[in-house]
Amino acid sequence: MDRTTGLVASILLCATLGLFALSMAVGLPALSYGASLALSFCYVVVAASLVAEAADNRRGIALAGLAFAAMYASVIATVYFVQLTTVAHGSAGVDVLKALSYNELGSLMFNLDMLGYGLMSLSTLFVGLSMTPRGRGDSILRLLLIVHGIFAPVCLLLPILDGFGTMARGSGNMVGVMVLFFWCVYFAPVAGLSVIHFRAGPRLPS
Repeated sequence: MDRTTGLVASILLCATLGLFALSMAVGLPALSYGASLALSFCYVVVAASLVAEAADNRRGIALAGLAFAAMYASVIATVYFVQLTTVAHGSAGVDVLKALSYNELGSLMFNLDMLGYGLMSLSTLFVGLSMTPRGRGDSILRLLLIVHGIFAPVCLLLPILDGFGTMARGSGNMVGVMVLFFWCVYFAPVAGLSVIHFRAGPRLPS
């Protein structure tokens, strides 16, 4: 059952990642918000399915990865649900809507989004460390998950240091779009290798 759940979630992760990239390419913010919201849910299920396979001597690391995944999804869900409801319907005062709108680098919601992806990076780091590879594909997946953890300090420190705000004042929002495209390109193999991982057969904790 965990294998099937992980497989379905991985396939959906690929689909939502593709929608997210497409929405940025064609400039559809609402689709981008919806895809990001769905992507966060899919990732939590994929992470949980990988954690279920962790060996007993790596269970603590695995559970830490799952906890960070849940924290990531909670923050991301808040950011994009607000965009699709309160902001989209204009159901708040002008000043409140301005603060809540995901409109530029360095804004409140952008910074919360970076917090979310920083937590996701910590999650992939711990989930990757908990894996016991069985084959080359698993080894690559594990490496990609661990290396993805490098994004954590970037996502957490740049908003604190107003790094994104400085970029926005210098080049508008293009830097943010380019960063997100780069992330999509990096994370696509993670999603694809997760599909292959769960299709290969059940992996029980050793």
